Amino acid sequence: MRDSQKGMSFFGWLAVLALLVFGAVTAMKLVPIYLDHFALRKIVTAANEDPSVKINSLRDLHSHINKGMQINGIRDLKAEDAITVTGSGTNTYTVVIKYEVRAPMLRTVDLLVHFDETHIVRPLK
Repeated sequence: MRDSQKGMSFFGWLAVLALLVFGAVTAMKLVPIYLDHFALRKIVTAANEDPSVKINSLRDLHSHINKGMQINGIRDLKAEDAITVTGSGTNTYTVVIKYEVRAPMLRTVDLLVHFDETHIVRPLK
């Protein structure tokens, strides 16, 4: 009587290893993109939550966003291309974060991440 196989074969382990490497490479490409986006979102919403941030005009809000991007090291993204700020009334601003990031994956395959968010900023006085 033959013994049944116990465990995975060499090719089974090779397939699992290939999937793990693919997942790790994908994560290494996507994690920095999402970290930059979360930092950008936090910069925009800080005017609502942080009393030390003084926003009195659109120019102050643009300056706050640019300084925050510089401090957080967001260099792959330009504020002018990704963020649109409009005044919506008395001390209320609408900030639209809309951009996409393309990261090369393989020779002819790219990862495309698209962000589109709208935030209402009411600076604390």
